[in-house]
Amino acid sequence: MRPSLLLALVVTVACSGDQPPEQSAETPPSIPEVHFTAHDFSFDGPTSLEAGMVTLVLANEGETLHHLQLVRLPEDMTFESFQEAMAQMQPGSPPPPWFVDAGGVNPPPNGGVARVTQVVEAGEYAVLCLVDTPDKIPHVMKGMMQPLTVTPSDAPVPPLPEATLSLSLVDYAFSFSAPPTSGTHTVRVENGATQSHEIVVFRLLPGKTMDDLGAWAATYEGPPPAEPVGGVPGIHPGQVVNVELTFEPGDYAALCFIPDATDGRLHTEHGMVMPFTVS
Repeated sequence: MRPSLLLALVVTVACSGDQPPEQSAETPPSIPEVHFTAHDFSFDGPTSLEAGMVTLVLANEGETLHHLQLVRLPEDMTFESFQEAMAQMQPGSPPPPWFVDAGGVNPPPNGGVARVTQVVEAGEYAVLCLVDTPDKIPHVMKGMMQPLTVTPSDAPVPPLPEATLSLSLVDYAFSFSAPPTSGTHTVRVENGATQSHEIVVFRLLPGKTMDDLGAWAATYEGPPPAEPVGGVPGIHPGQVVNVELTFEPGDYAALCFIPDATDGRLHTEHGMVMPFTVS
């Protein structure tokens, strides 16, 4: 330290009397990114990570839509027994109680990536894709799943980064804190319901309507009338995550395709569909 700086420091301390020195603002800890790449029909990505706050990043190099759903396994269930149980699940049935949605990343924009920041607790997980394009067969039934071990960590868990928008998920609706505007947003998504919900966002292509999207979703015939923007797949009640979404001016749709806990019908069939416009 140079003498002039030392003298200035002594004078400053002397003049401060008994006042405690100011505390410097702490730099928030960095949040690690965990990268996965989806293919037709597999994932490239880690099979283990440390518990805590992470940003999951999904890229899609497949020819069809893919997402990444985390499912936390019960303590007495192995990944092999999970695979066997998944093979026995019937379409249109309510999800079994051992199927615990734990977040993940919904389909990224074409040629881009999607990001979700969330806490991942220690335990055993399955990473899977439940998207069923183009033939109505969920990709998990084509082998698109892999195990993930989350090991305990003694590091303190930082809070979620600040968000520019918030979104509540309830039975059966979405509620933004303010109308989305053009640009990139960090959206705080909270499941305030008593069952799992998701948000997947699509931007309608020019000249296309919600009716066009509904007709395409019923058959998957022809090119899709919308492109994915991102979102978060199933999160359990009380779970809170940050989702990065970039909006250009245009018409959008937010949807939830989770099977209902009581009747097994998709939440879209219960009306959990929200069109909105970004100007």
